[in-house]
Amino acid sequence: MSKERYVLLDILRALAILMVVTVHTWSLAHIDTDTYPVLSFVYALFYRCGVPLFVMISGALQLSAPVRPLCDFYKQRYMRILIPFLIWSAVVYMLSCLAGKYPDIHSLRDGALYYIPFMLTNRINEAYWFIGLIVALYAITPFIQRTLQACSRKELIGICIVWLCYVLIRRLYPSFYLLEYTSRLTYFIGFYILGYLLYREWGGRWTAKPNTVLRAVSDCSYMTYLMHMVFITPFYLLVGFSGTTAPLWLLILMPICTSVLVVTICTCGGLILKRMLPFYRFLGIN
Repeated sequence: MSKERYVLLDILRALAILMVVTVHTWSLAHIDTDTYPVLSFVYALFYRCGVPLFVMISGALQLSAPVRPLCDFYKQRYMRILIPFLIWSAVVYMLSCLAGKYPDIHSLRDGALYYIPFMLTNRINEAYWFIGLIVALYAITPFIQRTLQACSRKELIGICIVWLCYVLIRRLYPSFYLLEYTSRLTYFIGFYILGYLLYREWGGRWTAKPNTVLRAVSDCSYMTYLMHMVFITPFYLLVGFSGTTAPLWLLILMPICTSVLVVTICTCGGLILKRMLPFYRFLGIN
């Protein structure tokens, strides 16, 4: 374990993965949003904060790194992202087939034939939409990296202000014609750059001795993201929890407690794999 580490990134990554998992523990609980609008609003905040936090962390690390040749950058980044995705999506797909999630699949041959189409159309796990976003962000990273590292502090702040204005208009007036053809990518590029700006301004002030628990959750966060969905519904079935009949106090506690449990299981599993396998980095473990 290194003597010093950028601990704030560990804290933010642990918080982000907990938020993302909580979004899914909430959605799979099937709680009536009309009956509990305040509770729904609180969990919606988790949805709106978790993914942007991950994007900002990626921007802080990738855009502030030394500029590298395109081939080297793409080879390293896409291998670290896509290989774990292919491995764990195959595992999730097989478990889903065994659980009867896909009515069109009746045999091993059907499963093999449907895997690629289901993966390309994001039918294995809807949470995997984030992979497409990261692939797109990494595709443009070498180009915006060179531009941003040559920008002054004022220019970076100006870029972020323009993006914040765009987000505000997009939120207040989504039918505005000039924004009609903008995509989700445009929205998240701003978080990517904002993460870089914050890291450039204050990054060096948060180094400290690493916390063992936070570091473990942080190092296993990508694997946790790829695998966490398979634990939620079985746990709800095991404890007999149903969001349609449970009392309010249980609706508040159960998604949070389930999220903590799932993150703990995935982190412990990741640490075991890290000790057992020399190629653990290809499983999404740092």
